[in-house]
Amino acid sequence: MRTDRRTKYLFTLLLLLLSGSMLFGVTVNDLEIRIPSARTAAIGGVHIALADDLTTLFSNPAGFRSAGPQLSLAEITMGVSGPIFEIASLMLSGKSTDDLLADPDVQDLIKGIYAGLNLLGPISFGYVGNGLGFGIFNELGISFSGAGTVPKVTTNIEEEFIFAGGYAFRIPLPQTWNSTFDAGILLKAFINTMSSTTKDILDLMDVFSNPAAMIMNEPFFISMGIGIDWGILYSYKEVFSVGLVCRDLPSPVQINEYSSFQGFLDDEQPVKTNDFLPIDLSFGIMYKPSLGNLERYINDLKLMLDYEDILDFLTHSESSTNPILHVGFGCELDVLQILSLRAGFYQGLLSAGLGLHLSFFTFNMAMFGTELSTEPGMRPVYNLLLGLEFRY
Repeated sequence: MRTDRRTKYLFTLLLLLLSGSMLFGVTVNDLEIRIPSARTAAIGGVHIALADDLTTLFSNPAGFRSAGPQLSLAEITMGVSGPIFEIASLMLSGKSTDDLLADPDVQDLIKGIYAGLNLLGPISFGYVGNGLGFGIFNELGISFSGAGTVPKVTTNIEEEFIFAGGYAFRIPLPQTWNSTFDAGILLKAFINTMSSTTKDILDLMDVFSNPAAMIMNEPFFISMGIGIDWGILYSYKEVFSVGLVCRDLPSPVQINEYSSFQGFLDDEQPVKTNDFLPIDLSFGIMYKPSLGNLERYINDLKLMLDYEDILDFLTHSESSTNPILHVGFGCELDVLQILSLRAGFYQGLLSAGLGLHLSFFTFNMAMFGTELSTEPGMRPVYNLLLGLEFRY
């Protein structure tokens, strides 16, 4: 019996090791209508002036005119995050499970845990190009968060569908300016369902041995929202670009809370919360320098700098963050039309990754940091994203 208990505890710790995060509770400020991307994660987050693939759908609708054309038929993007190295070190320490759980350092780690696993796809159908952009996506995830009392852990199981569509048009400029100026609008909507439970870490295995019971009997949330994005993009000689976007203006959202999924099936009257997603005004620039003779080997070099959520201290002051966390810098280097090398800086943390462009699919990988607190370096979480994209 003791061996079975140790196996159970070790399995639970391994589940926390192999984890990445989605939402950290259901509040309006935490909800956003965006999909994970290994490419953007590697180059320091979303960049407003970058418009060359499907990620433009959620960065700047004005980019629909210059992006693509690109068609996405399917995609699998898996994300993991959390205190991977700390947990791995503890697992290799040789201590028994009982000693690990009694260790104050382990208790502090569990107390502040933020971990999970999320999967985008296989529904990832979309198109951008010729002024048009649309898509439909699904994302599934399970997340863990310290509930504040050791060893309590809150577990969320989520499923989300995102729908988006918009149009961009070009405003004529004098030909002698060698410039383009585009404006665009995107309409988007999401439906998010989530089951949530808070359990002692020793009972966490119950979630995995019978997840259907959790979904049927634990608190169940349905969040629905719509959003409108507006954006402009100015480009000079395809060398310099500057963009401005206002996301979620206006964007009403409703959160329905049920006692359980069974209560939802039984037409239970939910507790409703109506609000608006916070407005996000963001600005970015991109520079593509001429490479001269190096262009036979290096096909493209992009340097990007952004400042996101400029007005957070006005639009949602209760969750506003240090200005350093708003800055994103990215660099992408395309080599021999098959390999992309990427690096960036976002939320005060470094990021890096690569992309491998093959005939039938593209493989992307990113390692990056996310800051969970409102100040730099207070609560960083490290993440890994792997993406397999079928885009043509």
